[in-house]
Amino acid sequence: MSGYIFTKSQLSQTPSINMEVQKSNSLIYLTGTVIEKPWSKSTESWIAGDSNYYVLDVGDLEIEKRSAEEGVILRASEAIAFESFAEYVGKKVEIKGEYVESKPYQPKSAYESYPMGMDGRPLPRGAGFKVYEIMVLDK
Repeated sequence: MSGYIFTKSQLSQTPSINMEVQKSNSLIYLTGTVIEKPWSKSTESWIAGDSNYYVLDVGDLEIEKRSAEEGVILRASEAIAFESFAEYVGKKVEIKGEYVESKPYQPKSAYESYPMGMDGRPLPRGAGFKVYEIMVLDK
């Protein structure tokens, strides 16, 4: 399926802008603003990992798999290092990549603290959007 979805919505850091989703083969294009979020004791932070993390804020755009309140948790790939997301914070970007699913979490110790699901098992982690390309868009 190929095409665009357009919407106008308010983002927390920028004025009203157009955002889009385009699917090409198995890679997906998303547009939004990169934000950095601090680690916290939230489910979203647990899914993201053990430290601060980056999210693509897509506003009210309907996307296939949200992994964060604002949109998707950005994941590094062979092409894009995690540290490079910092240079895009606050900027409107287009990213190309693919959704990744959470994986079951294996506690490292019997004394470790972690959030649990209704089944009593640790919540999975690692969901997000693996980024292969990122490009700053003109405002």
